Amino acid sequence: MFKRTFLRNDGEDLYIFGYDEHNETPLTQIEASVNSSPHLRWNPSRQEWVTYSDARKNRTSFPPKEYCPLCPAGNVNFPTEIPFKDFEIAVFPNRWPSFNSNSQSIINDTIKTKPSKGICEVVVYSANHKETVADMSIERIKLLLHTWTDRYKELLADKNIQYVLPFENRGEECGVTLHHPHGQIYAYPFIPPVIQKEVEAFNENNFILDMMNDLEKKYFVYQDENVIAAVPPFARYAYEIWIMPKKKIAGPWDLNLEEIESLSTCLQKVIKGYDSFLGKRCPYIMGLHAAPDLNDSSFHFHFEFYPPLRHGDKPKILAGSESMAGVFIMDVLPEDSAITLREHMQ
Repeated sequence: MFKRTFLRNDGEDLYIFGYDEHNETPLTQIEASVNSSPHLRWNPSRQEWVTYSDARKNRTSFPPKEYCPLCPAGNVNFPTEIPFKDFEIAVFPNRWPSFNSNSQSIINDTIKTKPSKGICEVVVYSANHKETVADMSIERIKLLLHTWTDRYKELLADKNIQYVLPFENRGEECGVTLHHPHGQIYAYPFIPPVIQKEVEAFNENNFILDMMNDLEKKYFVYQDENVIAAVPPFARYAYEIWIMPKKKIAGPWDLNLEEIESLSTCLQKVIKGYDSFLGKRCPYIMGLHAAPDLNDSSFHFHFEFYPPLRHGDKPKILAGSESMAGVFIMDVLPEDSAITLREHMQ
């Protein structure tokens, strides 16, 4: 894999990842800069941090295809985030971040606050405006896994960063404002509450290994010699899927080449299966759950997919019980969801 680091005119680095070395001469660059100074406020009721970023309300929302800021600059009629005619995968800082290194302290006599010193990056999967993970070659998905690994290693080397989360929001139902297929990476200045609970759970026992050993095949939607994709028997979303390496590893940086191939194939099968099940591009939230530390010996790396669906194509709204009490109400049994999804994973 080749990695090109290009210094943009806003002083931020753009990374181009590919199987071939990228040597294109840059085109006209976009005249913009990261203009955000987010901060954190402590919620004493929930015992967790909330990040505030007022600049996010100005972010680009549903531009026409010919003005897509994630397309190569040579394919549209104006400068874009990526000032080249072509690329394989591109990574750059989010212009409207929830966390950034420019975060400043604020004074509030009522609550505890601190700077939101993290990093937010955008990961553009392809130069093609319509190419999702379901449409890519397996080689491109493998490149995406290598890209995530690169970002994990670099971001976790920052003394301000305690956790790195690559994720994808797919579909307007999940808050997407740009249709060009892309994901994001949030590098947090603290360990998020959900991950902290996972860390504590893995320190007690490896519940994923236990689950894979005990899990009845009725929950499986796909497996090969290296990975299992299953609807967990405790799913909180009707069509939730976890992709789990059969071997305990801390993160994608510990995968060997054969496991990368397996995981890439599984990722595509799951996403294609979702699309087949719904008969259209399925919305979902996808996240990589890896250890906070590259050398962690307890955590079991896995992917989690949350389609915001209640049953069939009916939307799932986080209503009273979920939002107010944190207790999810399910309309569909996980084993029934697995039967439905398994038919579409071939």
